[in-house]
Amino acid sequence: MKQTLSKSQYIRGCQCPKSLWLTLNRKDLAQETGVAQEAVFAQGREVGLHAQKCFAGGVAVNAPYYDFSAAVDETTALVADGCEVLFEAAAQHPDGTYARADILRKFPGTQDWELIEVKSATSVKDYHLSDLAFQYRVFRGAGISVTRCTVMFINNRYVRSGDIDPAALFTSKDVTESVVAMQPDVSAVVPGLLRVVESDHEPEAAIGARCYKPFDCEYIPHCWDGVPDYSIYRLFTKSKADEMVAALGSYEVKTVPDPLIPESKRRDVQSYLSGKVYAEPENLRRFLDGLDYPLYFLDYETINAAIPFFDGTRPYQQIPFQFSLHIEEKPGADLIHHEFLHREQSDPRRAFAEALIALCGTNGTIIVYNRQFEAGVNASLAGALPEYAEELRAQTERMTDLLVPFRNRWLYHPDQNGSASIKQVLPAFTDQSYNDLEISGGSDASAQYAAFQAGYIPHEELEALFTNLSQYCKLDTYAMKLLLDVVADYAGR
Repeated sequence: MKQTLSKSQYIRGCQCPKSLWLTLNRKDLAQETGVAQEAVFAQGREVGLHAQKCFAGGVAVNAPYYDFSAAVDETTALVADGCEVLFEAAAQHPDGTYARADILRKFPGTQDWELIEVKSATSVKDYHLSDLAFQYRVFRGAGISVTRCTVMFINNRYVRSGDIDPAALFTSKDVTESVVAMQPDVSAVVPGLLRVVESDHEPEAAIGARCYKPFDCEYIPHCWDGVPDYSIYRLFTKSKADEMVAALGSYEVKTVPDPLIPESKRRDVQSYLSGKVYAEPENLRRFLDGLDYPLYFLDYETINAAIPFFDGTRPYQQIPFQFSLHIEEKPGADLIHHEFLHREQSDPRRAFAEALIALCGTNGTIIVYNRQFEAGVNASLAGALPEYAEELRAQTERMTDLLVPFRNRWLYHPDQNGSASIKQVLPAFTDQSYNDLEISGGSDASAQYAAFQAGYIPHEELEALFTNLSQYCKLDTYAMKLLLDVVADYAGR
């Protein structure tokens, strides 16, 4: 039985046929999968296992993913034996397309079946429907009478209390009508994708918005080679940028007529084209005048798992496990560094809040970068720990957002490439960056700490993990001090 086009390959091919071909023929060109993405895959597997617990008596098709013929044969045998709930059931259409279903459930007393697709999301997405529409076509074509299609997804109102309750963790939506309506489109697309699979030649495909929806393509570095870091795609929404590139025949910002440059991007473009830093000293001085010593440079790290780790928490709730704090008692004083990192496989929130309150005092400005995030975490902590609510809210009131002067373009460097992220601003204005750190982003920090909480990190690797987490978070707060000094320089202070 020829294996030609799988469910995941279909979704990829719908996004971009070139990406499909490269996956089959030039995986060496793919961007390396990062820790955060690996964590997404692991989370999806965990969610799938919890979903299976909702279906008593279900039987797993155990053939490995790469041996599809064996999976089809095993599925056929289980159905013949009267099994009514199958996990990872496999089927193949006469045209060679094939799929495995998360859950295939038979309606008792009938020959009809339900396809259930399990997702880690908290709502139904368009690509979930495309996924099921492909499965529906394959299973029906294989002679399995599928009469209902369901998306099973995370209930974000679920609150953990004791062991995970799978029935409460998930909610479901019948999407049969949408899936059936999509069948003509699926049947129209499949033959073209089959030709891509069978081709020896890399297809032509325009880059643009499609490279990011529904997923960021791992071949972006290959396909976008030669596109400037600061291109038209930094000025407009990606769909609008597609239109501009098509009209101008260029990715270069300098080709955009001045009247078409968005007002919110005008300073960025002027700085990029001139190669000069843009500064508004008066606004920078006003920002600095709002600061009171001692200064507390503060940054949090959090986890937000689909399957909540701790009692009293919800799916995807931000749970703080680490902070870094640099304190400058008075202008020019040496920095004092403190940190908190919860090193136990338990709920970190109480210890986090107690350390935070003890170290941040009761006066002086708390400087953060993207205040909305830290303020949101504090509000959540206040709700969970009412005995500390007053102190946490008082700390939030003292927060000043260092993102503001960069986001408002009171200070802008052409090397920011249109971004006010601290990861972009820091190397633009200083000789510091995150490039040499083992953990260099918040997503990686969260993913690796979540792996620790889940028990996936060997004991002998824990100290290295904690060191890497410490170095990353410490640079975040040190970066704030450096950038505040930059603001002061351009303010003439």
